[in-house]
Amino acid sequence: MKLYHVETQEDYDALMAELEKEGCVWGSGRKPTKENNWEDFREDTCVKCYGDELTYGRYSYFKNQKIIEKYKAKQDEVAKWYDDAANAMKALSAGWVSVKNENTDNVNNPAHYTAGGIETLYYIKEKVKDYPSYAAGNILKYVSRFDHKNGIEDLKKAQFYLNDLIEWMESD
Repeated sequence: MKLYHVETQEDYDALMAELEKEGCVWGSGRKPTKENNWEDFREDTCVKCYGDELTYGRYSYFKNQKIIEKYKAKQDEVAKWYDDAANAMKALSAGWVSVKNENTDNVNNPAHYTAGGIETLYYIKEKVKDYPSYAAGNILKYVSRFDHKNGIEDLKKAQFYLNDLIEWMESD
């Protein structure tokens, strides 16, 4: 599922053209470019793509569902990075991640992983398509280096990723 927020007619039109190329259709079966829903909510328009079916609604309706990507017709790399960061901050403000990190737990909640206001692991889970492989790689890394680098702390980090992977797999 993907959610897009568009703020201009130009952005809406460009998104519809892109989604049509990907084979998406509205619930009515019509092609995205053949139905103009922009006028209903204008700058508050959000488009939801679930599989190849599109729906739309007001931003306030979708704001609690995952991270909404702000879609821009023309976007340079700096603007894209900024929008990704803004989306991450929306996740924070929705209460999914705590911004405050005053503890010194280097295993479960290291302070250096929340610098800039976001827990890196939550961002990785949103962006990496194959999170189980990422977690397994970290488990192998920490187990294989524990007796050469940080000892028990590395074993605890491996355990953290193993527990997180188990929780991830059970949630599906």
